[in-house]
Amino acid sequence: MPIYETLTILHPDLAEARVKEVLTWMQQLVENGQGKVLQVEEWGMRDLAYRIQKQRRGYYVRLEYEATPAALQELERNFRLSEDVLRFLSIVRKAPSEKSPSVQPRSEAVTESPAETPPEAPAEPSPSVPQPAPEQKAAAPAADTEPDEPPSPATH
Repeated sequence: MPIYETLTILHPDLAEARVKEVLTWMQQLVENGQGKVLQVEEWGMRDLAYRIQKQRRGYYVRLEYEATPAALQELERNFRLSEDVLRFLSIVRKAPSEKSPSVQPRSEAVTESPAETPPEAPAEPSPSVPQPAPEQKAAAPAADTEPDEPPSPATH
């Protein structure tokens, strides 16, 4: 059976209990289609890049599962009918992802204070971008005019 990953954006006004019900419902849909849920990640409430159904925020949930194509179609059909789901995207994976979460929830994100960060070294120029040598910069203006030719007389 192929491995699928579905990222779902749930309505931001759902209560925490309702979000848990929707997650259980999603897992039951996969299991009823002879599938197996491999991983469920709750990314939490996040800002949307643009409004979806007049909403600026959404509750993100990532579901990774092994199922038949018919089970995926049934899951997506139920998502389209549900008012709790703002948007979803399903992809086929070649292999299951590692067990570590791919996105760290914002509440658990660790930020460093400026006092704890070491001073950064000056940035070196990228070796892939050629930098003109200082001699080339100085020689370039002299190449525009030839010293053997006298300046042309200005006519009024």
